[in-house]
Amino acid sequence: MHISRRKIKILLIFALIALTQLSYAASGRRKHFLSHGPAVASFGAGETLFSGYNDPSVIQYNPSLASFFPENAIGFSRFNLYEGTSYNAASAVLSLGKNYFIGFSAADLSSGDIEARKDIYSEKTDMSVNIWDYVLSASGYSDFLGLAYGLSVKYLYYDLYLKQGGMFAADAGVSKSFAGPEIFNNLSKIKLGVSAQNFVSGELKIDEEADDIPSIYRLSSALIFPVYYRLQSQDFVSVYADLKYEDGFLDIYSGLSYTLADKYRVKAGYYPGHFTFGFGIDFYSFTFDYAADFSELDLINRFGLVFRWGERKSTELEKEAKEALEKEKITLAEAEKRFKEAKKCYDKKEYLRASDMLSEIVVSYPSFESPVHFYTKINEDMQKNALSDNELDFSKLTYARGFRAYYNADYKSALNEWNKYVHFTGGNDEIAEYMSKIDSVLKLEQLKKREAELNAKAYEILQSAIASFDSGKWILCIKTMERLQKLVTGSVFSKSVEYYSKAKEYINLSVIELSKTIKSETGAPGGEPQAKEEKQRDIDEAGADKKYNEGLILYAQGRYFEAERAWELTLRLNPGHKKAKIAIDRLRKSSAEN
Repeated sequence: MHISRRKIKILLIFALIALTQLSYAASGRRKHFLSHGPAVASFGAGETLFSGYNDPSVIQYNPSLASFFPENAIGFSRFNLYEGTSYNAASAVLSLGKNYFIGFSAADLSSGDIEARKDIYSEKTDMSVNIWDYVLSASGYSDFLGLAYGLSVKYLYYDLYLKQGGMFAADAGVSKSFAGPEIFNNLSKIKLGVSAQNFVSGELKIDEEADDIPSIYRLSSALIFPVYYRLQSQDFVSVYADLKYEDGFLDIYSGLSYTLADKYRVKAGYYPGHFTFGFGIDFYSFTFDYAADFSELDLINRFGLVFRWGERKSTELEKEAKEALEKEKITLAEAEKRFKEAKKCYDKKEYLRASDMLSEIVVSYPSFESPVHFYTKINEDMQKNALSDNELDFSKLTYARGFRAYYNADYKSALNEWNKYVHFTGGNDEIAEYMSKIDSVLKLEQLKKREAELNAKAYEILQSAIASFDSGKWILCIKTMERLQKLVTGSVFSKSVEYYSKAKEYINLSVIELSKTIKSETGAPGGEPQAKEEKQRDIDEAGADKKYNEGLILYAQGRYFEAERAWELTLRLNPGHKKAKIAIDRLRKSSAEN
């Protein structure tokens, strides 16, 4: 079979048309080859840009989405299209700091090899049609607006074997994620994205006439809400709905996905003329994704692999705080057990017990979203119920008011509200337990008050005795110190032994000084008076170290103001505490820089 060069050229041009118009509506509309590209978007979750699950190829569709990547990522994907054609892509997103990212992507739409001969005796010639798309993007995130933005510059290159040509174009996008409505007693998330592809483009001229590249505009949305909670993860249901305007036509896309344990995903979707299905899995730092597109012409398969790496660097102070937090952690197995118990208490509306269990877990594992969610929800609901003027359920009102008073350490008010609760409902085991706790706390408070009074009186006597010793009134010092010993004898407060020992020390010193005086008056050899030891400031080293560690844990939880306060108290207990001085200095420098 003889094929002329002219016919080969015509054949390749038709191949290009077939590649760049992968699907047609009944009206004969065209679709640019970037309409469906390498993102997970069009396979399994509608056309939404948010279904890419940290797949860096999403920058082909909305460059602002790179701002939501928690780590650096590089991804590879391959579409097996029709009759040997394929779509291959490699993409990467890299962090430049807290709020800035850059992305790179290269995609190739290839016809595969086409065999041609001049005549039946000639050797075959392998030819192919290739379209290349190179993208360089930059994105940022505004903390003030809570908005991500991005811009891409790309170069399109058409290789028709006999003729080639290229052009530059630009894409832009913005996106935002925020809290949605409460669904099934769970707080949902809404994600929105708007993008414009090829909104600025040059001329693509391969033959005599220049071809125009259609602009593509997308409005993407996702509604995500959790349906099951584990200690370290959640299950999510995601619903997607999107609009795409291209070449004068408006298409609607939809999708649904289920994420299991934040690790496994199944998804399905529909866009005009196509049903899609897919699944994905995370293992270590990799994500594998598969999707299938069931169209009228053929089954299209897509395979994707993403590798993630890199975390935000920690300062020395953050590392030390993290170590302190690790020491305070309950074991993961114990935390899992407590979380399950807390959820049972929550379901039974025993919010006091649930809150106490959850607070321990939150302190030990502040990055785990599930316990934080329940802990936050309980406190918000109690505050809402307690402050409501329209709450007709009196038991619900008194329970919530007692809850708030209890955790604000207003124990008398808590007892008052819960006594009302018991009067109208008959009470329950939980309320009885926490009313008993309040009785114990009040008794302890009375003991502490008595301890504070005794401590103040003992300190006053001690200082008076020391002043007598310093002025050489040895007998008065001895008598005052004996009075101090009598005061603290039989007392159970923490510093009793310390005061008793201090008094005994000064009594012995006073006796020595008196004996020297007596020897001097009787003419007996007395020698030089013993030099008085330098008075040391009362330093509580153990208390200072404890308060310093409390500051580290607060810092690890992001409660910087409270951490600074704890370290200031450390220096009051021990002014020479070097670590506390360094920690305060680093914290204040960091605050000034930000």
